[in-house]
Amino acid sequence: MSDSRMMVMVASLERHLSKERKILTEAIAGQNSIPVGLAYPPIPANYIYKLNQQALNDADYVVLLIGSEYGALTDKGVGYVHATFAAAQAARKPILSLIYEGEAAQPTDSFDQKRLKGFVEQLKTGCVFYWHDDDSLRDSAERGLEFIFEHHPSTGWIKADLQPLVASVSADDQSLIQKLKTQVQHLTHKVQSLPGHGKAEKVDFSKDQRLLNLKYQCNAFREGRLKQLDGQLGLPLQALFDWLAPTLLSPVTEARLRAVIAIRIQEAVLAEAKSRWPGSHAVSDIKVQQGSFDELKIRLRALNAIAFDDHGRWFLTPSGEQTALELSESH
Repeated sequence: MSDSRMMVMVASLERHLSKERKILTEAIAGQNSIPVGLAYPPIPANYIYKLNQQALNDADYVVLLIGSEYGALTDKGVGYVHATFAAAQAARKPILSLIYEGEAAQPTDSFDQKRLKGFVEQLKTGCVFYWHDDDSLRDSAERGLEFIFEHHPSTGWIKADLQPLVASVSADDQSLIQKLKTQVQHLTHKVQSLPGHGKAEKVDFSKDQRLLNLKYQCNAFREGRLKQLDGQLGLPLQALFDWLAPTLLSPVTEARLRAVIAIRIQEAVLAEAKSRWPGSHAVSDIKVQQGSFDELKIRLRALNAIAFDDHGRWFLTPSGEQTALELSESH
């Protein structure tokens, strides 16, 4: 496991978002990172803003948690979260915006809403994920953090007592390390060139031909009305593996895999919604139930198709990768 940690500054209002902010900080900690920053109260808080500026200067990333109001204004006439966003842009910090898209929990005045709408439009030009309840916030936070970590890599922070271990490597040691790395690469190439090397056995899906009963929940829409539906789909295990394999070429979180499955089954879910609620024209927020997802995990692992790293992320085994490559060639 790496000794470095990412520092993530969280900017949000305090009112109506205390529970949501806790969910977000837990998601950050779950990514082996350090959440920092203070929530802004519903009154002017220049002292809090200054403290957050210090946190922002040290942070590797900035996350904006946007709720249903714009909030109190600074002396310059902009909201404190908005001002933090501008400061993060000026400092060239990678920014993730988590924007609320549900119904407002509390009524707010028209001026606040107008400012909020303009701010959200500005945020949409960057990295944005949406949420409407606790579960969707947790999912969006995990996927959003994974996205900015992957697309904007940072060296992060290392504990001070570990720094001497890095600094003590002399130039001669560095030269020796490089020579050893070169020798390792040379030996790796020789091993890979040996007859039969690298040809892992394919995953044998004939050992498990039972359909996976994929249970889900979704929102269906008809003539401006919304209805929550529960359903299930019987899917071949190999088809599910085929959907997930390209994403699994590198370690990924379960949240991202859930999103991949949701996209893949959307047409089938819409067809089911139309049959059960005639006139339905769209579905959203498809969520695979945890029991079905756990069954998928166990059955793919039993076939030696996937494995898990120390953070619980999924990735392909050599057999799974070999199978994925052959499937891609056959398409």
